[in-house]
Amino acid sequence: MASLNPIAGALGTQRATHLLRRATLGPRLSDITSFAGMTAQAAFTALTQVQPIPALPIDPSSGTDWVSPNTVSPTSMDLNNYTRSWWMENMRSGGANLTERMIWFYHTHFPMIMSRIENHPQFAIDYLRLLRYYALGDYKALTKALVIDNAMLLHLDGNLNIKGVPQENFAREFLELYTVGKGEEVSLGNYTNFTEQDVQALTKAFTGWGIDATFQTIDPITTIPTGKVKGSATTSSQHDVTSKQFSGAFNNETIQTGSVTGTNAAVTAVYTELDDVVNMVFDSPHTAKHICRRIYREFVYYDITAEIESDIIEPLAATLVSNNYNITSVLQVLFQSEHFYDLDTPITEDNNIGAIIKSPMDLIIGTMRIFNLTVPDKTTQLPAHYEMYSQMIDQLDLQGLQFFEPYDVAGYEPYYQLPSFHRYWISSNYLANRYKFSELLITGFTGMSGNLLKLDVVAFVDTYCSNPGDATILVQELVEWLFPITIDAARFNYFRDEVLLDQLPASNWTAEWANYVNTSSDVNVRLQLEALIMSMMQTPEYQLF
Repeated sequence: MASLNPIAGALGTQRATHLLRRATLGPRLSDITSFAGMTAQAAFTALTQVQPIPALPIDPSSGTDWVSPNTVSPTSMDLNNYTRSWWMENMRSGGANLTERMIWFYHTHFPMIMSRIENHPQFAIDYLRLLRYYALGDYKALTKALVIDNAMLLHLDGNLNIKGVPQENFAREFLELYTVGKGEEVSLGNYTNFTEQDVQALTKAFTGWGIDATFQTIDPITTIPTGKVKGSATTSSQHDVTSKQFSGAFNNETIQTGSVTGTNAAVTAVYTELDDVVNMVFDSPHTAKHICRRIYREFVYYDITAEIESDIIEPLAATLVSNNYNITSVLQVLFQSEHFYDLDTPITEDNNIGAIIKSPMDLIIGTMRIFNLTVPDKTTQLPAHYEMYSQMIDQLDLQGLQFFEPYDVAGYEPYYQLPSFHRYWISSNYLANRYKFSELLITGFTGMSGNLLKLDVVAFVDTYCSNPGDATILVQELVEWLFPITIDAARFNYFRDEVLLDQLPASNWTAEWANYVNTSSDVNVRLQLEALIMSMMQTPEYQLF
């Protein structure tokens, strides 16, 4: 049976690498070495250390950021792409820590479409700052904060939701995607977990919020700018003050606005009502289960069987509730469990290691991290830095990820779409472009700023491989680092004998490597190593984690 029992002893290389692939945006070789000697408990402690907050992105035209209270007006027209680049650099440069992975996870769970807020470039940064603040913290508090986040108010039309003119988009997504989930459909538009009546009542509770483009409304907890209540400083003119009657899915609860004068409510009452309605939704047992299913699909596998539901999801949901929706409590249990490391069943057909197809983001950032690639310095080479990441954003698009532009308000299809989930990352074109990426990386990405990003295979092997002159050891280490699963002897021999050695004796390779060491002439070894590493990256195994 599926088991959340904790594992004992040191992780070892394979389990440490698996943990780092799933819990970060990809391991570095130095991280694998250090985590291999840790227990699962010690590894989780290391993964959840508090991280420094990244400096804000800089507009190269003005030499400053564009975040309030900065009063310098940015002159560039490409601020949203700079935000994308800034975020990717945070992923690449981040340590062996859960924070960046959780920010990405929350972006796929609370997706936001950049083009819907493009006239307010700070909104995207504040959205990301909010995800970072709660990355390892209170899921309930994050969900409530996103209700009145400036970016989300625009993205899902919450700013258009006023009394007498309800706009149901956000309330519907709040229930369906972020909290209770649908459950089974019992009648047209009505589900076991919520009904149309609940959408309408929740919409009324969410009325009267608007964006604050002056950034004067500050969340006292996060200190991040938020939306504001429409009206005066003390009175809401657009909040629906009538009673909100919910269905049996929420125990027929009625929520009433307090401090009403005529048809207007006190601003404090609107905030209180937000607290009340969020508390009601989070009191539903479906909310914890829904987010735990989403976590499971992100970190373990997409297929949730009846056994997984009873043995994994339900206990994790109970843990989440008992810890007041602190998301770290669930991750701690999961990342130390027998189930996460495939130690709860003897068969291999249900293994989780190497069972998920990498997203384009995992592929590109993970490749940059595992090969420890150098990028143009954001302090001294900012235009080149942005140009390089602009090309990486293009690569994401070619591989099927329109970064910050999901097709649907539900997000990117591979994270939610039945029945295939992560398999949507693969098509004939997307796979060809994944393979082309490895070729371009070895050839080198160039642009107006010159050389931007390149994998120097000789330097990598010379620096990190323990005995590059031994073909067997060299291929063993590369397989261990690049593939999440063990390959059979025939597959191993193919990479060593046919690709690296070109069917020549291993002694030839040893002699060629010795010649490189003695003369610094790398012509022969470079050709063979480029062929080997490109061949390994252009495999099904490298697409998995």
